[in-house]
Amino acid sequence: MTHIQKIIDTINDFPTLPTIYVALSEVMANPRSTINDAADILSRDQAATAKILRAANSSLFGLKVNVDTVTKAIFYLGFDEVKNLVSAMTIIRLFNSYSTNHTISAIDLWKHSIAVGVINRNLGAIIAIKNLENYFIAGILHDIGKLFFYKYYYDDYQKVIEYAITNNIEIRDAEQLILGITHTTIGQMLAEKWKLPRTLINAISYHNTGLVNGKVDFLVATLHIADIVANALELGISYDEIVPQPNILIWEKLSFRVGEIIEALPKIMFDFDESFELLLKN
Repeated sequence: MTHIQKIIDTINDFPTLPTIYVALSEVMANPRSTINDAADILSRDQAATAKILRAANSSLFGLKVNVDTVTKAIFYLGFDEVKNLVSAMTIIRLFNSYSTNHTISAIDLWKHSIAVGVINRNLGAIIAIKNLENYFIAGILHDIGKLFFYKYYYDDYQKVIEYAITNNIEIRDAEQLILGITHTTIGQMLAEKWKLPRTLINAISYHNTGLVNGKVDFLVATLHIADIVANALELGISYDEIVPQPNILIWEKLSFRVGEIIEALPKIMFDFDESFELLLKN
Protein backbone atom coordinates (compact mmCIF):
# COMPACT_ATOMS: atom_id res chain seq x y z
CA MET A 1 0.00 0.00 0.00
CA THR A 2 1.36 3.44 -0.95
CA HIS A 3 1.75 6.18 1.64
CA ILE A 4 -0.91 8.31 0.02
CA GLN A 5 -3.37 5.40 -0.14
CA LYS A 6 -2.81 4.79 3.56
CA ILE A 7 -3.65 8.44 4.26
CA ILE A 8 -6.79 8.28 2.14
CA ASP A 9 -7.89 5.09 3.92
CA THR A 10 -7.43 6.87 7.24
CA ILE A 11 -9.71 9.66 6.03
CA ASN A 12 -12.32 7.13 4.95
CA ASP A 13 -12.22 5.61 8.44
CA PHE A 14 -12.35 9.01 10.17
CA PRO A 15 -15.41 9.61 12.36
CA THR A 16 -18.39 11.44 10.94
CA LEU A 17 -19.75 14.43 12.83
CA PRO A 18 -21.72 13.60 16.00
CA THR A 19 -25.46 13.02 16.11
CA ILE A 20 -26.25 16.48 17.45
CA TYR A 21 -24.78 18.14 14.34
CA VAL A 22 -26.58 15.77 11.99
CA ALA A 23 -29.90 16.24 13.82
CA LEU A 24 -29.48 20.01 13.77
CA SER A 25 -28.74 19.95 10.03
CA GLU A 26 -31.88 17.90 9.39
CA VAL A 27 -34.02 20.32 11.38
CA MET A 28 -32.59 23.28 9.50
CA ALA A 29 -33.24 21.59 6.15
CA ASN A 30 -36.92 21.23 7.02
CA PRO A 31 -38.82 24.43 6.11
CA ARG A 32 -41.43 23.62 8.76
CA SER A 33 -38.89 23.57 11.59
CA THR A 34 -39.01 26.24 14.28
CA ILE A 35 -36.47 27.76 16.62
CA ASN A 36 -37.87 25.57 19.38
CA ASP A 37 -37.16 22.44 17.33
CA ALA A 38 -33.49 23.38 17.09
CA ALA A 39 -33.37 24.42 20.75
CA ASP A 40 -34.74 21.02 21.79
CA ILE A 41 -31.88 19.28 19.98
CA LEU A 42 -29.22 21.55 21.44
CA SER A 43 -30.57 21.10 24.96
CA ARG A 44 -29.50 17.45 24.78
CA ASP A 45 -25.87 18.55 25.00
CA GLN A 46 -25.49 20.73 28.09
CA ALA A 47 -21.81 21.48 27.45
CA ALA A 48 -22.56 22.69 23.93
CA THR A 49 -25.51 24.72 25.19
CA ALA A 50 -23.37 26.51 27.77
CA LYS A 51 -20.71 27.37 25.18
CA ILE A 52 -23.27 28.62 22.68
CA LEU A 53 -24.68 30.99 25.28
CA ARG A 54 -21.20 32.23 26.14
CA ALA A 55 -20.45 32.72 22.46
CA ALA A 56 -23.70 34.60 21.85
CA ASN A 57 -22.78 37.03 24.63
CA SER A 58 -19.18 37.46 23.48
CA SER A 59 -17.57 40.49 21.90
CA LEU A 60 -17.04 38.58 18.66
CA PHE A 61 -20.73 38.62 17.77
CA GLY A 62 -21.42 42.02 19.31
CA LEU A 63 -25.06 41.49 20.25
CA LYS A 64 -26.65 44.33 22.19
CA VAL A 65 -28.89 42.07 24.26
CA ASN A 66 -28.28 39.52 27.01
CA VAL A 67 -28.75 36.02 25.57
CA ASP A 68 -29.73 33.66 28.38
CA THR A 69 -31.53 30.88 26.51
CA VAL A 70 -30.71 28.72 23.48
CA THR A 71 -33.88 29.96 21.82
CA LYS A 72 -32.61 33.53 22.07
CA ALA A 73 -29.18 32.46 20.78
CA ILE A 74 -30.76 30.94 17.67
CA PHE A 75 -33.03 33.96 17.20
CA TYR A 76 -30.22 36.54 17.38
CA LEU A 77 -27.36 34.58 15.83
CA GLY A 78 -29.40 32.63 13.31
CA PHE A 79 -29.69 28.91 12.58
CA ASP A 80 -26.53 28.74 10.49
CA GLU A 81 -24.26 30.53 12.95
CA VAL A 82 -25.41 28.31 15.82
CA LYS A 83 -24.86 25.22 13.67
CA ASN A 84 -21.39 26.52 12.82
CA LEU A 85 -20.58 26.91 16.51
CA VAL A 86 -21.75 23.35 17.14
CA SER A 87 -19.61 22.07 14.27
CA ALA A 88 -16.56 23.95 15.61
CA MET A 89 -17.02 22.45 19.07
CA THR A 90 -17.61 18.92 17.80
CA ILE A 91 -14.70 18.99 15.35
CA ILE A 92 -12.34 20.24 18.06
CA ARG A 93 -13.51 17.31 20.21
CA LEU A 94 -12.60 14.90 17.39
CA PHE A 95 -9.01 16.16 17.57
CA ASN A 96 -8.68 16.14 21.34
CA SER A 97 -5.60 13.92 21.67
CA TYR A 98 -3.02 16.53 22.65
CA SER A 99 0.48 15.59 23.85
CA THR A 100 2.80 17.89 25.77
CA ASN A 101 5.75 15.73 24.73
CA HIS A 102 5.49 16.60 21.05
CA THR A 103 7.51 19.28 19.29
CA ILE A 104 4.43 20.20 17.26
CA SER A 105 1.60 21.47 19.45
CA ALA A 106 -2.04 20.84 18.54
CA ILE A 107 -3.02 23.62 20.93
CA ASP A 108 -0.83 26.07 19.00
CA LEU A 109 -2.42 24.90 15.74
CA TRP A 110 -5.89 25.46 17.19
CA LYS A 111 -4.86 28.86 18.57
CA HIS A 112 -3.77 29.85 15.07
CA SER A 113 -7.03 28.62 13.56
CA ILE A 114 -9.16 30.42 16.16
CA ALA A 115 -7.15 33.59 15.56
CA VAL A 116 -7.75 33.30 11.81
CA GLY A 117 -11.48 32.84 12.47
CA VAL A 118 -11.62 35.91 14.70
CA ILE A 119 -9.62 38.04 12.27
CA ASN A 120 -11.65 36.81 9.32
CA ARG A 121 -14.94 37.79 10.94
CA ASN A 122 -13.54 41.20 11.85
CA LEU A 123 -12.25 41.74 8.32
CA GLY A 124 -15.65 40.80 6.95
CA ALA A 125 -17.25 43.40 9.20
CA ILE A 126 -14.71 46.03 8.10
CA ILE A 127 -15.65 45.59 4.43
CA ALA A 128 -19.34 45.58 5.39
CA ILE A 129 -20.24 42.00 4.52
CA LYS A 130 -23.90 41.67 5.52
CA ASN A 131 -23.90 37.94 6.21
CA LEU A 132 -20.91 36.92 8.33
CA GLU A 133 -22.21 33.53 9.44
CA ASN A 134 -19.41 31.48 7.81
CA TYR A 135 -16.49 33.79 8.51
CA PHE A 136 -15.56 32.55 11.99
CA ILE A 137 -15.97 28.84 11.24
CA ALA A 138 -13.99 29.17 7.99
CA GLY A 139 -10.98 30.32 9.96
CA ILE A 140 -11.33 27.58 12.54
CA LEU A 141 -11.42 24.89 9.85
CA HIS A 142 -8.97 26.31 7.29
CA ASP A 143 -6.00 24.25 8.54
CA ILE A 144 -7.92 21.16 9.65
CA GLY A 145 -5.67 19.08 7.39
CA LYS A 146 -2.69 19.96 9.58
CA LEU A 147 -4.57 18.72 12.65
CA PHE A 148 -5.26 15.48 10.78
CA PHE A 149 -1.55 15.04 10.07
CA TYR A 150 -0.78 15.81 13.73
CA LYS A 151 -3.24 13.23 15.00
CA TYR A 152 -2.46 10.35 12.63
CA TYR A 153 0.94 11.01 11.03
CA TYR A 154 2.84 12.95 13.65
CA ASP A 155 6.34 11.60 12.92
CA ASP A 156 5.93 12.11 9.18
CA TYR A 157 4.61 15.63 9.68
CA GLN A 158 7.53 16.56 11.88
CA LYS A 159 9.75 15.58 8.94
CA VAL A 160 7.61 17.81 6.69
CA ILE A 161 8.12 20.81 8.95
CA GLU A 162 11.86 20.18 9.28
CA TYR A 163 12.18 19.82 5.49
CA ALA A 164 10.27 23.07 4.91
CA ILE A 165 12.54 24.93 7.34
CA THR A 166 15.78 23.43 6.00
CA ASN A 167 14.90 24.11 2.37
CA ASN A 168 13.09 27.42 2.98
CA ILE A 169 9.94 26.36 1.17
CA GLU A 170 6.23 26.62 1.93
CA ILE A 171 4.83 23.81 4.04
CA ARG A 172 2.37 22.77 1.31
CA ASP A 173 5.30 22.12 -1.02
CA ALA A 174 7.03 20.04 1.67
CA GLU A 175 3.79 18.11 2.30
CA GLN A 176 3.49 17.28 -1.38
CA LEU A 177 7.10 16.14 -1.62
CA ILE A 178 7.14 13.98 1.51
CA LEU A 179 3.53 12.86 1.97
CA GLY A 180 2.25 13.12 -1.59
CA ILE A 181 -0.75 15.19 -0.47
CA THR A 182 -1.26 18.64 1.08
CA HIS A 183 -3.16 19.76 4.17
CA THR A 184 -5.55 21.73 1.98
CA THR A 185 -6.48 18.60 0.02
CA ILE A 186 -6.85 16.63 3.26
CA GLY A 187 -9.05 19.40 4.67
CA GLN A 188 -11.21 19.40 1.56
CA MET A 189 -11.68 15.63 1.78
CA LEU A 190 -12.67 15.82 5.45
CA ALA A 191 -15.11 18.68 4.78
CA GLU A 192 -16.71 16.68 1.98
CA LYS A 193 -16.93 13.61 4.21
CA TRP A 194 -18.69 15.74 6.84
CA LYS A 195 -20.97 17.21 4.14
CA LEU A 196 -20.07 20.79 5.02
CA PRO A 197 -21.38 23.59 2.77
CA ARG A 198 -19.51 24.28 -0.46
CA THR A 199 -18.57 27.75 0.83
CA LEU A 200 -16.57 26.17 3.66
CA ILE A 201 -15.05 23.51 1.40
CA ASN A 202 -13.84 26.30 -0.90
CA ALA A 203 -12.46 28.24 2.08
CA ILE A 204 -10.41 25.23 3.19
CA SER A 205 -9.27 24.43 -0.36
CA TYR A 206 -8.31 27.89 -1.59
CA HIS A 207 -7.31 30.03 1.41
CA ASN A 208 -3.64 29.92 0.42
CA THR A 209 -4.27 31.72 -2.88
CA GLY A 210 -7.41 33.63 -1.93
CA LEU A 211 -9.00 32.89 -5.31
CA VAL A 212 -11.56 30.23 -6.19
CA ASN A 213 -10.83 28.98 -9.70
CA GLY A 214 -9.21 32.32 -10.48
CA LYS A 215 -12.16 34.37 -9.24
CA VAL A 216 -12.52 36.50 -6.11
CA ASP A 217 -14.78 35.07 -3.42
CA PHE A 218 -15.03 37.48 -0.48
CA LEU A 219 -15.06 34.80 2.21
CA VAL A 220 -11.98 33.09 0.78
CA ALA A 221 -10.34 36.45 0.08
CA THR A 222 -10.63 37.75 3.64
CA LEU A 223 -9.57 34.31 4.93
CA HIS A 224 -6.41 34.58 2.84
CA ILE A 225 -5.59 37.93 4.48
CA ALA A 226 -6.65 36.73 7.94
CA ASP A 227 -4.24 33.79 7.75
CA ILE A 228 -1.36 36.13 6.95
CA VAL A 229 -2.32 38.60 9.69
CA ALA A 230 -2.55 35.80 12.30
CA ASN A 231 0.94 34.64 11.36
CA ALA A 232 2.27 38.20 11.50
CA LEU A 233 0.76 38.67 14.97
CA GLU A 234 2.11 35.26 16.06
CA LEU A 235 -1.27 34.18 17.41
CA GLY A 236 -0.75 30.45 17.70
CA ILE A 237 1.60 28.67 15.31
CA SER A 238 0.78 27.52 11.78
CA TYR A 239 4.18 25.80 11.32
CA ASP A 240 4.54 27.49 7.97
CA GLU A 241 7.92 29.21 8.17
CA ILE A 242 7.30 31.24 5.01
CA VAL A 243 4.49 33.74 5.32
CA PRO A 244 3.67 34.85 1.76
CA GLN A 245 2.77 38.34 0.69
CA PRO A 246 -0.98 38.87 0.20
CA ASN A 247 -2.30 38.12 -3.26
CA ILE A 248 -2.26 41.58 -4.87
CA LEU A 249 -5.59 40.94 -6.67
CA ILE A 250 -7.20 40.11 -3.33
CA TRP A 251 -5.71 43.12 -1.57
CA GLU A 252 -6.93 45.50 -4.28
CA LYS A 253 -10.40 43.93 -4.37
CA LEU A 254 -10.93 44.20 -0.62
CA SER A 255 -9.86 47.87 -0.68
CA PHE A 256 -8.88 48.30 2.97
CA ARG A 257 -8.04 51.90 3.73
CA VAL A 258 -4.62 52.67 5.18
CA GLY A 259 -4.42 51.67 8.84
CA GLU A 260 -7.86 50.07 8.93
CA ILE A 261 -6.65 46.62 10.02
CA ILE A 262 -4.29 48.12 12.60
CA GLU A 263 -7.19 50.08 14.11
CA ALA A 264 -9.09 46.80 14.52
CA LEU A 265 -6.26 45.06 16.43
CA PRO A 266 -7.48 45.83 19.98
CA LYS A 267 -10.86 44.22 19.24
CA ILE A 268 -9.19 41.34 17.40
CA MET A 269 -6.95 40.60 20.39
CA PHE A 270 -9.87 40.79 22.82
CA ASP A 271 -12.01 38.54 20.62
CA PHE A 272 -9.14 36.07 20.27
CA ASP A 273 -8.62 35.74 24.03
CA GLU A 274 -12.35 35.32 24.59
CA SER A 275 -12.76 32.75 21.80
CA PHE A 276 -9.74 30.75 22.91
CA GLU A 277 -11.16 30.48 26.42
CA LEU A 278 -14.53 29.46 25.02
CA LEU A 279 -13.42 26.78 22.57
CA LEU A 280 -10.26 25.28 24.02
CA LYS A 281 -10.82 25.46 27.75
CA ASN A 282 -13.49 23.63 29.72
